Amino acid sequence: MFGRGNWAIFGLDNETLTAFTAALDDPARMAVASQQAAAAVARLYGTDAIGFNPFSAPRLDEEQELTAEQQTELARHAVADLEEGTTAVLPAEILEGTGYGHTAEAFRVSPQLSSELPWFGLWAVMNEWKKASDLPSRKEQSSYVLLERPYKFLLATDKKTVDEKVEDASAVCRTQVAVLLDFVHGRLYIESTSKKHIQAIVAGLTRLAVQIVPVAWNYPVAHWTQAILRNLFENTQFRDEFARRAEEARRFKESEIEKLEDREMEMIVSKFFSMTETPTGTWVGISGPARIRLHEAAPPIAVRNPAMATTLLGITPEAALLSGALTFQDTMTVTTKSGAERTIRRDVARFDLNDRVNLSEVGAAMLRGFDMASHKKDVLRAIRDTRQVPSIAQFWGLWLHQLGSAVRTMEATFREVLELNGDQAAGIIPMQLSGGAEESPAP
Repeated sequence: MFGRGNWAIFGLDNETLTAFTAALDDPARMAVASQQAAAAVARLYGTDAIGFNPFSAPRLDEEQELTAEQQTELARHAVADLEEGTTAVLPAEILEGTGYGHTAEAFRVSPQLSSELPWFGLWAVMNEWKKASDLPSRKEQSSYVLLERPYKFLLATDKKTVDEKVEDASAVCRTQVAVLLDFVHGRLYIESTSKKHIQAIVAGLTRLAVQIVPVAWNYPVAHWTQAILRNLFENTQFRDEFARRAEEARRFKESEIEKLEDREMEMIVSKFFSMTETPTGTWVGISGPARIRLHEAAPPIAVRNPAMATTLLGITPEAALLSGALTFQDTMTVTTKSGAERTIRRDVARFDLNDRVNLSEVGAAMLRGFDMASHKKDVLRAIRDTRQVPSIAQFWGLWLHQLGSAVRTMEATFREVLELNGDQAAGIIPMQLSGGAEESPAP
């Protein structure tokens, strides 16, 4: 978290907030939903398991060492809860332990704006049984120990014996994923692209009384992702400057290209191949990774260099932009000490717009390659100005605040670019039901 990553977005039913906070305040429910319990289940039953830790303690489960008997008891209760939906009384030494979070406040994140916002953060921990790594070295070791010769020199029957012994060797692989719940705007954010992990997290939160709504990016325009890219590129400003930089890139090495005196323009032409101002004043730049098709029958060409993208898009009238990385920017004009005016561009957010914007199989809208480059600078500037370091809860809350704001900016900007009216459902919206099954909106 706090850097470039990939996020799966779901809807939340805000009416389940009360039931969710009640679950977080229930030690018995949180004990069996914890990573402490999931680790015990994985070790004792040899199966995959998911558990939760509070946002401020990613390895809280390691702070309390349970006896073998306590692990067995906790794992038994956790498995029974999964299968039957009921939880018997756990021993007091487990319920009163320090290895899991069992209050709503332990999971509540808040920005400096307010400490009462219904925003929550947690770590979802996946415990998966996987084969031990580097099997060839393990086979070689077993051959030396058991048969005193290299694996290559073993008879077929001996190789089979070693293979069976080594392939049985497995271990629990631990993976942690940041999860954010915003009960103000009804959004759930999971930092993962793994369908298996996302489904496990959704199932785990559902057992804590959260009602999750499948959603998808969707706009009432055919091939809307390409339509957005086309409209942005066709309305780009600084077209002559982009063309000039592409011409220089064809003639000179990158180190030989002379930088422009205008620092703002140099930043634009060196990082982007399109920069468009929307009606509300938000600027949207397009950069690589991008895919460009020269004509209808040609396969797409992957490109990262902005000058190369400009060249390819100018080769034929039919050249089309199929995908690209979008950077949303705000601008402000400042006066320098010399009295000159200068435009400063601040990156609001960046993400990749392509045909993988939805993970329809699990009902999630995706933010791939998402980043808020200015977030870290803003936080460090605030620390420097106030001489106060935010709490861990505030770090998480500020990220959630800006993440949600960035997504809403994207939704509104795309609506403007596609010239939709206010009555048309668009953006990240609930997946439509048809004949009792979820439809998977196509980009």
